[in-house]
Amino acid sequence: RSGRYNSLEIGPGTGMFSREFKAWYLNYYVDVNTWVEKSIRKKFPRPAQKNLKFYLTDRTKCLNIPSASCNLVFSWDTFVFFTEEHVKEYLHDIKRVLVPGGYGFIQYADCQTEIELARAERGYWNYNTKANMKQMLEEEGYEVIEMNQFIPGASFVVFRKPGKQNPAVYEISEIELD
Repeated sequence: RSGRYNSLEIGPGTGMFSREFKAWYLNYYVDVNTWVEKSIRKKFPRPAQKNLKFYLTDRTKCLNIPSASCNLVFSWDTFVFFTEEHVKEYLHDIKRVLVPGGYGFIQYADCQTEIELARAERGYWNYNTKANMKQMLEEEGYEVIEMNQFIPGASFVVFRKPGKQNPAVYEISEIELD
């Protein structure tokens, strides 16, 4: 199985980012919606279909994903809707599915920013903050690698499960501007 790395995408929806995971050997998807599988399968060629695994969840369960099977867990535009308790439950189960040294990359609502606070005040997103997110990750035993924004309203965190079995490495790189 050397060189065969797996990913899990939580809440892929229509699969906006799902095709970006074509380099992974197995791509697991967990969502509450039954239509997700059909939408995402359309984005992959026929030979890749055997490496796509879809599971429904009722809340935060990733029970069908084998323990220590994923090098990366990714989620965008999903955790922003979760309560603090829901986030904590997911972080706990993500830890089970990640290989030691595996990474998580999730978008969350940092309501210390104006745009994200406005979304929470409208009742669209659940309230969270950068400090609170960092605390939840550290309490679960993760190492926080990066907390940043792509653009205003798009806060993300990259975190790592302790261990050294993951050959994939995440590096922060900055584009130098003259």
